[in-house]
Amino acid sequence: MTILPLSSTPGRNTPTQQSSSYFPSQEGGPTIGIPGQNGAFGRRKSDGGHGFGFGGSNNSSGRVHRGGINGGGVSNFVPLFLRRLFRFPHMDFQFALWQMVYLCISPRIVYRNIHYHKQTKNQWARDDPAFMVILSGFLGCSAVAWGLVYGHGMIGILRMILYMVFVDFVVIGVIVATVCWAIANRFLARASVYSTDQSVEWQYAFDIHCNAFMPVIVLLYIIQMVFMKILLKDAWVCTLLGNTLYMTAIVYYCYITFLGYNALPFLRHPEMFLYPITIFAIVYIIALILGINISSKVLFLYFG
Repeated sequence: MTILPLSSTPGRNTPTQQSSSYFPSQEGGPTIGIPGQNGAFGRRKSDGGHGFGFGGSNNSSGRVHRGGINGGGVSNFVPLFLRRLFRFPHMDFQFALWQMVYLCISPRIVYRNIHYHKQTKNQWARDDPAFMVILSGFLGCSAVAWGLVYGHGMIGILRMILYMVFVDFVVIGVIVATVCWAIANRFLARASVYSTDQSVEWQYAFDIHCNAFMPVIVLLYIIQMVFMKILLKDAWVCTLLGNTLYMTAIVYYCYITFLGYNALPFLRHPEMFLYPITIFAIVYIIALILGINISSKVLFLYFG
């Protein structure tokens, strides 16, 4: 902990002396700011001015209030996310694209630096919305392509964009993330008498959904569109290809979800998130036996 001196000599009130509202500190330690003439406390900026700093009124009691991002629920995440959503110059799109590529070819690599992120940002969730912005852009472009393939007009394409982005990705993602978040905190969190109890942040649960949704976009929104004419043919081989495509997307989603919770050291038995694969495998086998083309059914529900 670094204790900083007063901005002016004690007992004097020299008008030429000015206090600074920002006091640098050593990396990793909190800063004790002493109020100056402008009544502002020192702060440590961890992310472009947003992080674990504190400021405001002149508190003469000398108490230090630590602020920052805690592991709360949806209400703690949405305001911060909205503040950062339109700050494009502060977004790292190159790193987000790197994550997207490796989520499709080697998703374990993406979760290797999570402990470093926790130590530097004091949260497990990513603080950069660039990943979600690019993901939404991919879905929007995919909706336009699907609308052109099926001959929808401008209104139909706009309706498809809203449905794919806000229903498929956001609404379903919020539901899945909330369920997984509740299960992890209620049943999988490991209590310890030697350290404070830790919990899964809802932001991190939604980040896991975003990561797991990337291969789904590649498989079901891009590859399925490219091979749509083959998958919709009335042949058992085409049914096998279509159903396998959906089964692969589900396995990828569950596997990346497992990796996300497995990276948290205070959770036990995260393999629980792999259990739904068994249920979908049974449905996959039954659909093949009965000759049900899942790809054909889903596209009919989407586009009629």
